[in-house]
Amino acid sequence: MLKQRRVLIPLALAAAVCLGTAVYLLIFRNAAALEPPEEYALGEDTVESLSSVLGRENSGELTNMDTADADASSGGESGADEAYYYTYQKLETGGESVRQYVERLTAEEGGFRIVDENGAVTDPPNYADEAGFVSLAKAASEDGWLLRMDISWTAENCQITLTRPEGTVSEAETEKEPMTYVEAVDFLKSLSPAKLGLEAESLRDYSVYPMDGAVLVDGILCLKLQVYLPHEAGQANVIAGTYLLSGDKTHLYLLEDGAVRSLPL
Repeated sequence: MLKQRRVLIPLALAAAVCLGTAVYLLIFRNAAALEPPEEYALGEDTVESLSSVLGRENSGELTNMDTADADASSGGESGADEAYYYTYQKLETGGESVRQYVERLTAEEGGFRIVDENGAVTDPPNYADEAGFVSLAKAASEDGWLLRMDISWTAENCQITLTRPEGTVSEAETEKEPMTYVEAVDFLKSLSPAKLGLEAESLRDYSVYPMDGAVLVDGILCLKLQVYLPHEAGQANVIAGTYLLSGDKTHLYLLEDGAVRSLPL
């Protein structure tokens, strides 16, 4: 009988160890690989998830979903002080996965723009880098607020942070094409003679010629143009005035006896 008890005790210990191992694996395996959502949600705003865009088989494993709330007593708007974090691991290539995801969200139907830390539209990063960072933003469902996504990646992982800050997406300033000589001449001839200080009813019979080179006036680059009085054939050209016109057509100056005088437009 004693011998039988001695045999049963090790068997019971072995069973307990197996049961404990099974419970441990069940708990921590589920914690390590979460069920990825189809959408990320923050208040009334939703965004397609990484898993939804790339497919479950190409989006690695979602290993963490977390929420951070600011002090509820701050009196902020609903959702304004919340941040949602999603961590993905075991991606084939972190940068390429992020590129495909960003390409989908910045398509016309997605509505997102790539922005800098101030919310201004900027150029995309180099997704071929082993590690990197990109921010996206678009107008939230409530006026005056943004839906912002900050996405960082490494070789096999990425983290997505979803927030709703106050603000707007500002468009990047596009460089304007420089004004041509023809445009400058046409603009000057469109003005009334009185604006140019000339006593005439029209500039129709006046001649306007651009001069080579540009002149800097108060830090503003201007084209130089000369206006000639109407004349009969065989008569010498007589200069009615010399003018300096800024490239954006917002500043006009009269150059007279070496002095520059601003003319209102």
